[in-house]
Amino acid sequence: MNAEIVFRLVVAGVLVVAPTILFLGLWRGLMALRNDNLVNRTLNGESGRFSDGPIPERFFRTAVGGGPAADSVASSDVGTVRCPDCGQPNPRYADYCGDCLDSLD
Repeated sequence: MNAEIVFRLVVAGVLVVAPTILFLGLWRGLMALRNDNLVNRTLNGESGRFSDGPIPERFFRTAVGGGPAADSVASSDVGTVRCPDCGQPNPRYADYCGDCLDSLD
């Protein structure tokens, strides 16, 4: 009976500790991905295929939909839009400013 109690305590310990360790590992992995260079490049609208210069205009027109708005955007502002209230650059897909929470419409 003594061995059975020890076995149950070991199993209970593993079942309590293992999820905690797995969760902390997942958390660290997500934090590492958050600070990854690929995430920053994606949010800035940069593509790995065009790393030696600005994104070609033909690609930008297809991605955005073309038209006069696509022609007026500078290559350094591709993928960002400035907040009309505070001037903070935000990703083009954002609906609200990340700094002052004003609407970007």
